[in-house]
Amino acid sequence: QEAATPCLDACANAGLCGLMDPVQPGLACGSDTAHMNMFGYDPRKYYRGRGAFESMGAGLDMQPGDIAFKSNFATINNDTGIVEFRRADRNFEGDGPKLCNDLDGISLPSFPHHKVSVKYATEHRCGVRVSGPGLTDNISSTDPLKDNLPLLKPEPLDDSSEASTTATL
Repeated sequence: QEAATPCLDACANAGLCGLMDPVQPGLACGSDTAHMNMFGYDPRKYYRGRGAFESMGAGLDMQPGDIAFKSNFATINNDTGIVEFRRADRNFEGDGPKLCNDLDGISLPSFPHHKVSVKYATEHRCGVRVSGPGLTDNISSTDPLKDNLPLLKPEPLDDSSEASTTATL
């Protein structure tokens, strides 16, 4: 089966087609870093993770001192700690917003001065913003990056009290 696409064919024939290295030749990058570079921000200098992009895209405002996370709804085996599926069903538009509403504003008893905001983004993703004192984005990810691997523990990436607090939070 083949679609007739005379307008697209004409555009392709009249223009230039090819691949683009948005940051530097040979460097594979995501849409977030590619867009930053195209708008004049060197991602090697300014990129702080995908969390703020996802959270702001979902409608969460960011203030100085806030941290944000791009989060996936996933399937974890509670007995083993294994992330069986890193991404919940991509047709998650029914359950995703409900789960985000239930999680939004959740209190953290050990961190009474911090506020958690959660907003559904799309498919299996949501944005999470944490507001409060002494936070930093200088912590490791919890994503194992593949299915059927253990959930990772967030670790401080420096010796600061902020990194230790944020990783514990």
